[in-house]
Amino acid sequence: MRQRASVIMANGTTIACVAFLGHVTLAGYLVVLAGLLLFAGVILPAVWSARPERRRDARAVLRLLLHTLRHPPRR
Repeated sequence: MRQRASVIMANGTTIACVAFLGHVTLAGYLVVLAGLLLFAGVILPAVWSARPERRRDARAVLRLLLHTLRHPPRR
């Protein structure tokens, strides 16, 4: 019985994910991709790199990005 419940939950989750992804536009996919690239390319090296210079450079890029988000350029 427990195994059947887990199969039903897994199928329900799969159906929910497919339904959600069916409503996401190309712009949504691009935003998610940009977020993943930012996470993998800037945030992870800033935290887990073994080389101090790489951590320092990644932290500097992260600071610039966060500063730009807090204080957008005026037009």
